[in-house]
Amino acid sequence: MTLAQGLTSLPTGWIQAPSRLQNPGLWQCASYGGSWVASDDGGSIKLVRLGAESSKQSPMPPQLKLSKKMIGRRLLQPTSSGWLAGFDAGEFGGGLWWFSRDGSKTIELLSENVHAIYQIEKEILILTGLDHMGLNYGHMYKFDDTSGKATIKSVTDLGGSPEASTVDSGDNVVVATPDRVLRVDKDGKTNAMYKSGEHLTYPTSVAVDPNGVVYVAMRFFVLRLIPQKASGYNAEWLMPEQCRVFKLEKYVCGCEAK
Repeated sequence: MTLAQGLTSLPTGWIQAPSRLQNPGLWQCASYGGSWVASDDGGSIKLVRLGAESSKQSPMPPQLKLSKKMIGRRLLQPTSSGWLAGFDAGEFGGGLWWFSRDGSKTIELLSENVHAIYQIEKEILILTGLDHMGLNYGHMYKFDDTSGKATIKSVTDLGGSPEASTVDSGDNVVVATPDRVLRVDKDGKTNAMYKSGEHLTYPTSVAVDPNGVVYVAMRFFVLRLIPQKASGYNAEWLMPEQCRVFKLEKYVCGCEAK
């Protein structure tokens, strides 16, 4: 048993899920299940159903005017000389724009779907990508405008769309793609935390507890990665206890405790 395993227990109401080989019907049902969201709740991990509040837009300062190309889910980040606005409309496109502080100047920096923007100390990092109809790609970029000119450069290829992410206590970005979980530092050095076994079922969020245990919430399941004493992570797939009994009906996966 590792230190992390000794300090952590299963979230209330959750159990370890059987593998696809052990219960293929459950995994088929899971593709039509509801999604979960993981978050840090004062040092403990909170798992709740995905709700409408998860899709709230970042408010735009009134002096910043949107163009017709700026569509989809919106992210906003202040910079030293203005604002960054990222957009993600899935297969319909996305992009990243810089606005001067007063809104008089606008520069299109990227035409890729923006999934997340993080400021880590003085660095601003942008995660972009798309997972749609056989396409699955992602990148991390670094933005800079300290010289008075807005510039952006590629930091690393993520190997897949960054569907969910967070920043851990070491100022690394933990990223969940459709089939991997990565830890990436601000200079692009990448460590694969999970890269084998089952593909992730539409990740929604990532949270890291004080012991360094990573939770990736997704449709039906939650993947838990427990750090090992030597190196690497032990992967556990979790599901709600009530889903010991499940039923797929009219493309809806329902669970009922018995």
